[in-house]
Amino acid sequence: MLNGVILTLFVVVSLFLVLLVMIQTGKGGGLLGGGSSQSVFGSSTADVLTKATRVTAILFIILSLFLSFLFAKKEDRLMPETPSTLTSPPEETKSESTAPTTAPAPNAPSTAPATAP
Repeated sequence: MLNGVILTLFVVVSLFLVLLVMIQTGKGGGLLGGGSSQSVFGSSTADVLTKATRVTAILFIILSLFLSFLFAKKEDRLMPETPSTLTSPPEETKSESTAPTTAPAPNAPSTAPATAP
């Protein structure tokens, strides 16, 4: 409930800040060089608009920081740790580590057929 209220307030403040920036006149020459000294609402309203823009911008920054902390999930990581599915190889038993017992005897005659020319 609180998240929705703060998010809605953030959107309203954002739109209001855009509106305030757009209705202000430029102070410098700008790209097209049209720096007029007259204001649409008079000279005293420029100070009010500047102060309102400043307050709204500070409120925008505070709300954006608050929302970033509010919606941050502390248990999520960039690379989440997953349990290892690989298992270690089974230990070798004594019968697997010794040489086979069916090795041919050194003095036994070869069983390969002899070819005659």
